[in-house]
Amino acid sequence: MNRIPLRIRLTAIFAAVMALVLAGAGYLTLSRFRESQSEYGAVTGIARQAQQEALDDLVRELLTALPIVLVLATLGAYLLAAAALRPVERMRTQAAAVTEDTPGHRLDVPPSRDEIARLATTLNDMLTRLQTALDHERLFVADASHELRTPLSLLRTEIELALRHPRDATELRAALVSAHEETERLVQLSEDLLLLARTDRRDTTPTGSAVPDLARLLHRVAARLRNGSPGKAVTVGCPDGLTAAVPHDRLERAVTNLIHNAQQHGQGPVEVTARPYEKSVRIEVRDHGPGFPPDFLPHAFDRFTQADRSRATSGTGLGLAITAAIARAGGGGYGAYNHPDGGAVVWIAFPTLPPPPRPA
Repeated sequence: MNRIPLRIRLTAIFAAVMALVLAGAGYLTLSRFRESQSEYGAVTGIARQAQQEALDDLVRELLTALPIVLVLATLGAYLLAAAALRPVERMRTQAAAVTEDTPGHRLDVPPSRDEIARLATTLNDMLTRLQTALDHERLFVADASHELRTPLSLLRTEIELALRHPRDATELRAALVSAHEETERLVQLSEDLLLLARTDRRDTTPTGSAVPDLARLLHRVAARLRNGSPGKAVTVGCPDGLTAAVPHDRLERAVTNLIHNAQQHGQGPVEVTARPYEKSVRIEVRDHGPGFPPDFLPHAFDRFTQADRSRATSGTGLGLAITAAIARAGGGGYGAYNHPDGGAVVWIAFPTLPPPPRPA
C-alpha cells in the first residue's frame, strides 16, 4: 500500500468516501419517495402500478446519474491531488539537484503563505545549516592539515640534515631535542583534535564524575600551574559549597587551558574567581597583560586562531576552542572580554549540581 503513489491513495480514499455518500443519498431519496408516494396514493387513490413505474424510473435515473457523478468527482479529486502535490514534486526535483558541488542551491519558495511555503522555507533552512556545517568541517580539515604540516616539515628537515652530513654528538643531540619537541607538539595536537571530535559528537562518556567541590579543583589546578611557571602567580577566589554538573576531568582540562593561556600570553598575576550565576557557576580567569586585540575578540574561541601568530612559538591554537567545546557539551556558556582596568578576562559557566534531597 505504501508503494502506491500518494495521489492515487488520496483519490482512492476520496472515491470510497464519495461512493458511501452517494449510496446513502440514493437510499434516502428512494425512502423519501416511497413515503411520499404512499401518502399521496392514500389520498388520491392513484393506482399502485403507476407508483411502481415511477419508482422504477427513479431507480434507473439514480443508477445512471450516481456512477457518473462518482466518476466525475473521482477524476476531479485526482486532478486536485495532482495539482496540490505538484509543488512538492518540484521541490523534490530541486532538492535532488543539490550536491556537494552546488551547496548554495536553494528551493523555490511559493509566494503563498501555506504549508508548501513553510515546507520550502524549512528545507532551505536545513540546507543552510548543512552547508554551514560542511564549510566548518572543510575549514577545520584545512586548518588541521596546515598545523600538522609545519611540525612534520620541521621534523623531516631535522632528520634529513642529521642523516645527510656527519655530525658530532652535540649536534646530533640538538637535532634529537628539536625532533622531540616537534613530536611532542604533534602528540598534543592529535590529542586536542581527538578531544574536539568527541565534544562535537556530544560524547557524554568521560571517565570522570561531576565536581562536588569546585574550590578544591581550582586550587589543585592553580597549584600545579603555579609550580610550572613560578614567575607568574596564580590566585584563586572561590567560596565553599560551589558545585558543577560537568565531569571533573573535562572541567580540569578547561580551567587548565584558561590559566595556561593567561600565563603564556598575558602578565601576572593570574586571578581565578568562581561565583554562582543564576542556576550555574561562572569561572573567570583574568591576567594583567595588554588584553585581547579588539579585532581578535570575536574569533577568540575559533580553532587554530592566535592573537599574535608572529610570536606563537608553541601551542596549537586549540586551547580556547577546546574550552568552548567543553562548555557547550556541558550545557554551559563561555565568553571573553577586556577588563576596564587592564588585562583579558575569559569565562566559562556550567550548571550546578542539584541540592541533595532532604532526609525524611
